[in-house]
Parts: sequence; structure tokens; C-alpha cells
Amino acid sequence: MNKRKVKIIVVAFVAVVLTAVLFAVGMAENVTDGMFNMNTPTKITKNSTIVGTINSKKDYEAFVFEIEKEGALSVRLDHDNLLDSVKCGYVVTLYKIIEGESREYKEITYFESFWSDVTSSWGETGVSPGTYCVVVDPGSDILYGEFTLVTTFTPSSTFEKELNDTKKTANSLGVGHAFYGSSSQRKDGYDHDWFVFELSKNSCVNISFAHDDLTFPKAGWNIKLINENDEVVCDFTSKLTDTLIKTGKIGLKAGTYYIKVENVSPIATTYSIMLGAQKAVNNEFELNDTPETATKLSQNVEISGSLADRLLSLDKDYYKINVPAEGVVDIVFSHEELEGDKNGWNIRLLKKRKDGTYYEIIKKISAWNSSGYTLSNVGLDAGEYYILVDGDSLAYNSTSYALKWTFTERNDFEVEPNGSMKTAKDIKANTYYYGAIISSDVDFDEDYYRFEITEKRNVSLELWHEKVTDSSVTWVASIIDENGNVVKSVDSSLDQGLVSTGVMTLKKGTYYVKIETGMYGSESQYHFKLVR
Repeated sequence: MNKRKVKIIVVAFVAVVLTAVLFAVGMAENVTDGMFNMNTPTKITKNSTIVGTINSKKDYEAFVFEIEKEGALSVRLDHDNLLDSVKCGYVVTLYKIIEGESREYKEITYFESFWSDVTSSWGETGVSPGTYCVVVDPGSDILYGEFTLVTTFTPSSTFEKELNDTKKTANSLGVGHAFYGSSSQRKDGYDHDWFVFELSKNSCVNISFAHDDLTFPKAGWNIKLINENDEVVCDFTSKLTDTLIKTGKIGLKAGTYYIKVENVSPIATTYSIMLGAQKAVNNEFELNDTPETATKLSQNVEISGSLADRLLSLDKDYYKINVPAEGVVDIVFSHEELEGDKNGWNIRLLKKRKDGTYYEIIKKISAWNSSGYTLSNVGLDAGEYYILVDGDSLAYNSTSYALKWTFTERNDFEVEPNGSMKTAKDIKANTYYYGAIISSDVDFDEDYYRFEITEKRNVSLELWHEKVTDSSVTWVASIIDENGNVVKSVDSSLDQGLVSTGVMTLKKGTYYVKIETGMYGSESQYHFKLVR
């Protein structure tokens, strides 16, 4: 550092010109990053205006000051607009001095001042008590001459405290209060801001992230919610034009959680982050992305859930239900009506195979502009099943939804899956059986029932359903033999309450009743009887 007179003007109503005070450090600095070796930095106060000069390529100015309490610090550099140029004239770097076996200068942020800049800054930076150093270096295109450096400190308990770049140094984040931060620019990359919060009980958490509109619609920050096992619960991107993003409710079990804010663009602005939390009552808990981690859901209990935002994957919410006996299950999925006709949610019913894989019994879709979907008249055997709620990338939505299932025990109803002769339900003659054609997404359901003829007999098949004023052909009921050949069939329209195949003669053997969708589908309940 060149020894010369430097003007120091303490921020006040009266500017006083002082002779620079140079202090000698008793021992040589052991600077671990090897960037510079400062034996004679200039001591200033945290609120100062300093006039300095860069005289040569190897020249620099270094200033140290103390901060006694946490708050926000800004550093600004002013100089004359000498040329209309994008050449870099000065580089201004802020360090925190860490005392230990050696004195270490930890970079917090830096910014470049170009020839055409009259004033340059990196905005506010959150700091904790300690010793700080500002270094002004010549830039890549040296601008020899005078500059003015302004440091301004504002005490604050709601600003992040650098260096909070890791889980270990995370700042504590309270519930219900806005906390402010800034994404420091680093010479070796971008800043990461870590925040930590504790949940003493199971809670529904929501995160709000806000900043000024910075005009360009490119990505500015990535925000991650991480549990203590380093698993990402949710993550999302805030573009420079996104002034406010909210995650919606996220169910979390009691424990320690972290929020990591990564800037992916050089952004000299302050953001705010707010954590909301309320006691979780009948709520899903993340991470429940697999059948093994599924949330248990009892019958007749409505649970609240939401699909957590994910950048590189899609959230899946699994619920495990136990059907106590053979009977009928209704699944009610509901949500707030939203603008747009996108297919926001998939509701799937799954069962585990003996080999450990899972197969889909039914899939339904609930659009944004609907209030939900009720999946009725699903006949199931006793056992363990899974309800999976997910979405697709084109219509993903984190709005809260409600889920509930009910059960009615009965042994006269079809049992899904019975969409083939192999999975047909056994029936007896002269007995009423009930079912419904529950189609899965775009796949049409078929219901099969099996019966035996021990000797040559005359039989007929009768089909009933609720009668409405619509002549659309909705059901086709058939009797087929064991080779899949149709013996006789009958169409049934919505405006027909009862239809019959009429009497037919069947030889000894195995036969099936097949009920399928006609030209138009209906998921209303039907019932039938094999008469002989």
C-alpha cells in the first residue's frame, strides 16, 4: 500500500478533513487466502466517507473497522465518469477478519466499478459483530485517480448475518417475522445463505420469498427446504420478475429444518423470507414420496395435503389405507377451484403385487377449474391399498387439497381388479350382484363374473340401473364361454331401467358375465342377476 495522505470524512452533518491515520500491526499478517499482504490498513469507523487514490497497477487501499452489533452494511464507491466505457476501473472487496492461529480474511462480497460508473455498490450485506476490511484494488482496466468510498451500517436483528454459507453457520429463522438477506457476489462463485428453524411439534409450514421486480424474467434464486437428513423436501426458483412466491402448506414432523437460498445470477438487491407455521391437524407429512413412507389414512378422516414444489422432480403424496373386509370404497378428493382447465392432480389407487411391485387399479384426474373428484363405487377385497396423489410438469400445482375415504362392507359387489376372465368374481344363479364401470383415465373398465353350469340349462341375464332421460347406450352385458366367445349380449341405455338377454340354452361348462361400456360411459351403479 502506498504511503500518502488519505482524506477521511466521518458521516455527519459536518464533513471534517483529517489526515489519514496509519497503524502498524505488531506482527506480519498471515493471510491464508494469499490474495494480499496488508501491514498498514487504514482504520475507519463503520459509517465513513473516505477519499482515496489508486496510483499504479500494484496499488490498493485497505480500510478496517469494527462492528459492535448485528445489522446491515453497505459499501459504495464513487468516482468521476471519465469515459463512456464498460472497462473495469476498480474492484471493491469486503472481508471479515477471523482471528485464530493466523489472521484470516474471509471474503463476504465484492463488486466492480466501471469507468462509466459514477456510483457503484452491491447493496446491503448482513453482518455480525466483528472486524471488517474493505479493499479497493485496481480493476482489469486500471483507472488511476481519486475515488470516494462510503460505508453505511444500520443495526438490525432481522437481517441475515454473513458468513452463513453452510448448515453449521445457518442463521436462526423465527416464525411469523420477515427476515432479510442479500445474495453476495463472490470471486469464486455465488453466495449461499442458510437458515435454520426448529419445530417442537408436527406443523404445517409455508415459506414466502419476496424481492423487487428486477425486470428480466431469468432465474435469480433457488430456494430449498431441507430436513436434518439432507433430504430436499421442496425447492423452487424465484425469477427476477417474481416479486412474491409462496410454497403453500407443507406438512412437517417435529424436528430441525433448513432453508438454503442460492443466487444463480449476480443480483445486487435485498430479498425477504418469511416462515409461517401452524399446528398440523390431519395433515400429510413430507417426505411421503414412496409407498414405504406413505402417510397412514384412516377411513372417514379428511386429511389435508399439497404437492411440494420440486425443481428437478415431481412430488408424490402416498397414503396407505387398510380395507377391513370385502366391500365398497369411496374416495373424495377436493380442492379450491382455480383459473384454467389444466389437469392439476392425478388420483391413483394402487395395490402391491406378491413380487413387491405396485399396479394401478384406477387413475382419475382433477382439473384446476373443478372442485375435485369423487371416486365412487370401488369394490375391493380386504387388504392394504395406496392412494397416490401426484401431477405432471405442465400443470403442477401446490394448492392445498383434501382427501378422504369411506368404506361400506358388502359381499354382493364386484371386487376390483376384475377386468379379465382370470380375475373374475364367482357368482351364483338367482342372486343380485352390484358393480360400476370405473374407468381409469382413458382406459375403459370391464367387469367379469364367473359361473359354472353343471348340466344343460336354460338361463337369462337381467341388468338393472337407475333410469334417466337419456337414450345413450351406456352398458353392454354379455354371456361368454371359456374361450371368450360371446353367447348372447344386450345393450342398455340410460333411459332403460331393466334389460334382459332373453332365455338361452347353455351346455355344461364354465361361463362368464361380462359388463362393459357402451357408446357412452357411466360410472353409476348397476346390478344384475343370472336367472335359471
